[in-house]
Amino acid sequence: MDQENFDYLTERLKYTGFEDKLNKELEKQIKAKNPAFTLAHQMEIDGKKVDFQLHFKKSEINDRYFYNKVDVTVQNNNPELEGKSHSFYQNQGITAKESFNLLEGRPVFKTFLDADKEQYNAWIQLDLSKKDERNNFPVQQFHEKYGFDLEAKLKELPIKELEDETKKGWMLKSLQKGNQYPVSMERNGLEEIMFVEANPKFKSINVYDASMSSVKTKDLLLPSKEKKEELDSGKNISKGEGISKESTTKDDKKKVMTESQGNKLPKSPQVPKTRKSPKI
Repeated sequence: MDQENFDYLTERLKYTGFEDKLNKELEKQIKAKNPAFTLAHQMEIDGKKVDFQLHFKKSEINDRYFYNKVDVTVQNNNPELEGKSHSFYQNQGITAKESFNLLEGRPVFKTFLDADKEQYNAWIQLDLSKKDERNNFPVQQFHEKYGFDLEAKLKELPIKELEDETKKGWMLKSLQKGNQYPVSMERNGLEEIMFVEANPKFKSINVYDASMSSVKTKDLLLPSKEKKEELDSGKNISKGEGISKESTTKDDKKKVMTESQGNKLPKSPQVPKTRKSPKI
């Protein structure tokens, strides 16, 4: 057995989220020198059973094995309904939890290589409304230049976790992995626990309350900078920090009277009356 190859594969399994649960079976299959084999595994994620079928294939020129793809099926809690299945390829770098999130309809932020081997970042999301010729859901990709700024969109909402740099970092990383993230927000004067998730397709944030009912973000949005300055200005005046309307009116009246007095037109000179000629 190629020990270096085995160590590399176990490291890949650990990164993908399977820890060391498949290591013994992997070693057994490699020692058997089968040309190809599949490892089966099941785990529970967010209360749902998820089945994984990991595919390995032996090189045609040496004894090294390659981890090529994993077939993932999220079972429906209703046994009468069919689950959702999709095949993820190893070059996509999708973890077990990310594959679950994608099959739940949420997007994941990943780094890819283009045709020139240059790295770029993009959000990917499955179109769960249809299947392609390989019986997979079409993959939608939203490039970093698409214009979705996750942090900027989050800052439009009154999320308390944004006030702490550490908590903000945890939230951003979790959302990029496709998770729903619990946050504290104020609504109607009361602080509530809500859940947020990224929505790069529509350049927005999806918000849910504690019962996972959708919440309209327009009811939560913070005022824009211009609106905030306008509101702050209004508050200052109401507190008496500005000039009161009454005093302004009085001052204006005095000013008008002063100006009118100083700008009076000179009286026209009186024309002397013509004296009548005496009668002769």
